Amino acid sequence: MGHLLLIWRLILRDLRRRPGEAVMFLLVVTVAGASLTLGAASGNAVSTGYAKTRAATAGPDVMASTTSQDPSGFAERLAHAPGVTGVGGPFFAFDTAIRAHGETAHSAVEGRGSSPSAVDRPLVTSGTWVRPGGAVVERGFAQELGVRVGDSIIVSGRSIPVVGTAISAATKVYPWSDAAQGPGPSDQGGMVWLTAADARAAAGDAPVVHLIYLKLSDPAATGGFGRSPAVQALIGEDWVNFHYWQDVLGTDTAMIEFTRPTLVIGGWLLAMAATVTLAALATARATRDNRRAALLKAVGAGPGTVTAVLLSQYLLLTLLATALGLTAGALAAPRLADPSAGLLTTVSPPDTGTIAAAVLLAVVVAMTGAINPAVRAARTSTVQALADPAHLLTRHPRLNAVTAYLPTPLLLGTRLIARRPSRAVLACAGTAATTLMVTALLTFHADLDARSTVKRFGSIDVRTDQAGQVLLAVTLALVALSTLNTVLLGWSTAVQARRALTITRTLGATPGQVVTALCVAQLLPAVPGVAAGIPTGLVLYWFFGTQITPPGSWLLTAALVILLAIAVLTALPAWAHTRSPAGRVLNAEPA
Repeated sequence: MGHLLLIWRLILRDLRRRPGEAVMFLLVVTVAGASLTLGAASGNAVSTGYAKTRAATAGPDVMASTTSQDPSGFAERLAHAPGVTGVGGPFFAFDTAIRAHGETAHSAVEGRGSSPSAVDRPLVTSGTWVRPGGAVVERGFAQELGVRVGDSIIVSGRSIPVVGTAISAATKVYPWSDAAQGPGPSDQGGMVWLTAADARAAAGDAPVVHLIYLKLSDPAATGGFGRSPAVQALIGEDWVNFHYWQDVLGTDTAMIEFTRPTLVIGGWLLAMAATVTLAALATARATRDNRRAALLKAVGAGPGTVTAVLLSQYLLLTLLATALGLTAGALAAPRLADPSAGLLTTVSPPDTGTIAAAVLLAVVVAMTGAINPAVRAARTSTVQALADPAHLLTRHPRLNAVTAYLPTPLLLGTRLIARRPSRAVLACAGTAATTLMVTALLTFHADLDARSTVKRFGSIDVRTDQAGQVLLAVTLALVALSTLNTVLLGWSTAVQARRALTITRTLGATPGQVVTALCVAQLLPAVPGVAAGIPTGLVLYWFFGTQITPPGSWLLTAALVILLAIAVLTALPAWAHTRSPAGRVLNAEPA
C-alpha cells in the first residue's frame, strides 16, 4: 500500500507541475485511438443502421421491378411463390429528371397511397407522408438537393411542394436509390414519392415500371429466389429485375469502402507519429527522470519500483486516452457510416474487437515511447545519475575519418546522428508516415481530376466526397503531429547536445554553423523517410483505389515542402539555444 500511495502522489505532483505534457500525451493517443476505432466500427455501423432501418420500415427481402402489362396479376402470382409471406405493391413508378433550386437531378418517382403498405413503409423523418399535390423526398436525396419541407421541386414541368422527407430500406442510399429504371443501363439518382394519381399524371409518355416488394419466411434464402424454377415459371415473357436486401446492404457498405482503410491505415500511421511524439517527450524529460530515479534508489527503492513510478503516469493517461478515443469513435461512427443520411443510425457502444484493437494500439504506443527511457533510468547507477545524467559518447573512428573533411555543419550534423541513431530512426519513421498520407491525398486529387464524368448532381459520387474529407482530416492530423514531433526532436537534440556544441563554438564554430548542424541532424534522416513515403503512399492508394499517379511536379513539390518545413521547425529551437553565451552553458549545473 505504501508503494501505491507513493506512486499516486508522484503522479499527481507531476501532473500539477507539467500539465502541458499530460495534455499532449492525451491528445496524440486519443487521436490515434479515435481514428482506428472509427475504421473498425464503421462497417458494423452500416449493417446496424441498415438493420434498424429495415425493422422500422418493414423493409422487403426481395425487390422486383417489372414492365408487365398485368402488374397486379403478377404480384398476386408472386404472393403464392414458395417462401413468400408478404407482398407490397405493385407501385407505379417512372424514371425522370427533377429540378430544385435551379439544379437538375436524376430521380425515380413512385406512386403511393395514403395508407401504409404491408411491406416497405417509408419512415417519415420530417413533415408528413404523401398527400394530393405534395411530394416526399428521400432524406439523403433531399439533403443533396438542399430542399426542405415547404420548398418546391419540379417534376415533369409541374411545381410540387415538398411535404416531407423519409427513409426506406427498399432502395439503396443516395445516389443509388433510383429504383424505377427499366431495361438497359442504369444511372445514379434519388427517390421521390407522390400519390398514385399524381405520379400517373406526372409520368406522361415516360416509360413506366411497377415495383413489387416481397417478404420471405427465410430472409437469408434470397440468393436463388429469382432463379428458382417456380419463380421463373411465373415470370413468363415479362421483363423482371430482382434485387435483394443483401445487395442493398452491400451497396450501402460500399459508400465507405475507401473510407474504412483510410481510417484504419491512418490510425496506425497516427500511432506511429504518436510514438515519435511520446519518445520525444520522454527524451525531453530524460534528465528529470534520471534524477528522480536516482533519488528514489538513494532512499531504498528497487529497480522495479523505480520503473513502476516512471511508467505509471503513462499507463494512467493511456487508459484515459483509450476511453476518450473509443467514445469519440463511437459518437462519430454513425455519421461516417451514413454519409448520405439514408439510414436510421444511432450511437452504439463499440464491439469487443474494436475495444481490444484500441487498447492494444494505445498500450503499444505508450509503452514503445516510454518504456525504454524508463528502464534505462532505472538501471543507471545512483551516483552517476545524481552527478550527471549525460551519456558517455560512443567513439566512431571510421565515421570520424569519413567526415573529417566535410563542411563543419555537415560534419557536426552527421556526428549528432551517430551519437543517437534511435532518434534518427524516429525522425525517419515520422516523416515517412506524413509523406505517405500527403502522397495518398495528392493521388486522390489526381484521381478526381481524371474523372471527367463527376458532376454535382446525377452522377455525383457521395462516397468520393466523404473519402476526400476523411483523407484530408487524417493527413492534417498527421501533419500537425509531425510538426510537433519535429519541434520536440529538434529541441531535445539541442538540449542534449548543448554542451558538445558549445565547446564546438568555443573552438571557432559560428552560431549559424551550429544551427545548420542541428538542421542537418533532422534533415538527413528525413530524406529516406520522404523517399520511402512517396512510393508507399502510391502503392497503398493503388491497392485500395485506382492505379493513377499524380504529376511528378506535385510529388517533387510536396517532398521539398516537407523537407523545408522540417528545416524551419528545427532551426527555431536550435537558434534559441545558440543565443545563450558559451560560458554560461559550460558553467551551468545539470538540470
